[in-house]
Amino acid sequence: MIDLHIHTIASSDGQHTPHEIFTLAKQAGLSAIAFADHNSIGSIGEGVALAGKFGIEFIPCIEFNTLYLGHDLHILAYFIDYQSVELTRWLEEIHREKLRQAVLRIEKLNELGFVFSIDDVKKFSGERIPTGMSFLKAIVSREENRGDARIGRFLKGDRSHSPYVNFYLDYLRGGKPAFVPLEEVDTRTVMERIKQLGAIPVLAHPSDTGDEIILQLIEYGLPGLEVYSSYHNDHEEDHFLSLAEEYDLLVTAGSDFHGSIVKPDVTLGGIRGNSDDLLERLKCARENL
Repeated sequence: MIDLHIHTIASSDGQHTPHEIFTLAKQAGLSAIAFADHNSIGSIGEGVALAGKFGIEFIPCIEFNTLYLGHDLHILAYFIDYQSVELTRWLEEIHREKLRQAVLRIEKLNELGFVFSIDDVKKFSGERIPTGMSFLKAIVSREENRGDARIGRFLKGDRSHSPYVNFYLDYLRGGKPAFVPLEEVDTRTVMERIKQLGAIPVLAHPSDTGDEIILQLIEYGLPGLEVYSSYHNDHEEDHFLSLAEEYDLLVTAGSDFHGSIVKPDVTLGGIRGNSDDLLERLKCARENL
């Protein structure tokens, strides 16, 4: 069994260290895992070192947040050369742009009446790129916001089951009140740069993308879909599997595990169809690049 979409503390909304992830993976009986932190290689070196100790195959990966026609799409980059100088420079550029985006998002949220600043956000994100978790924690940390019914929904109300993810979905993603596009991370450009770095781009959790866009991305060279995901029900997985077979795409399986605090319903390796065969096909594709 495999899980090729896992977040560590290198993502500001990741709960577990690399060592903790490997421990959980061993307990779950996983044979291979991939760290896929948000625009970060911060845990990959440690993952490579831990693989031999735990006897679990490790695949370096990054989850890039990209923009396509106003849609916030996540692209996974499997077998990324995490020691590449070019990659390091690219991630530094993205980091600067994401911090600029964070400031603009805060301005939009301030206009909506939420009182907080970039310094409040950095208390929770540190040097990592801020996520929905960082923003919500920053807002809640300020006394001025604590009586706000909109925040109450995420603390004890109808959006409290997975508050950090839900805050992102309600306020920060494409089409929402505090969405700020970053043209520098255009999906097509990101896919091409991933390929240039010898890695394989795969569209993460495509259920929130739509078939029309998926077909356009396939036309532009997208080689794979994350068919098996905690985002998908059985019907969606069957649909994306059929789509992958029709267009000869690679199929991957990833839980998008962040830890129980962030995603209480998602367990490591808790996905259907997470066969070792999927990884073998992914490795073959990489050898043929």
